[in-house]
Amino acid sequence: MTLTKIFSGMELGPEAIDANFKDNLLEISAWTDAGMTYINGYSQHTIDMPNTLKYRTIKLGGVLIETQFGGFFDAPALKSTQGVVEVCKFPTEIFRSGLTLIFNKNCYISTGQYVMFGTNSDDSALTINLWGLTKEFTTRAMVQTNLCLSW
Repeated sequence: MTLTKIFSGMELGPEAIDANFKDNLLEISAWTDAGMTYINGYSQHTIDMPNTLKYRTIKLGGVLIETQFGGFFDAPALKSTQGVVEVCKFPTEIFRSGLTLIFNKNCYISTGQYVMFGTNSDDSALTINLWGLTKEFTTRAMVQTNLCLSW
């Protein structure tokens, strides 16, 4: 990165300052559900609309460094034998290769159980690992999500 020397009274000083910091700006997008598509019987949680599953991205100098997911969605009947299931697909631009860290990958199911979240970066999908279920559901269940992916 090339830095321009800044001095008092400099012509075009503000532009030089902006140029010096352009590559170091942190950009945090608004929470959105744009481009999300639910699959495999999963759906948007419609009872509490403001808290439906959404995501936001964090970029440093225009480079994606983190994607955060939060909110609720509805799950169909769940059985531990289903294993790892894709819940929804996201826009490809919110994922990057070289995932380094996953924070808060547990999710809470409305009957008091926790299961693990993950991602399938091959097709930009959020996955849920149902192998750990101790109680199976014959009806729909609400799932709470808090997940951060860092690169």
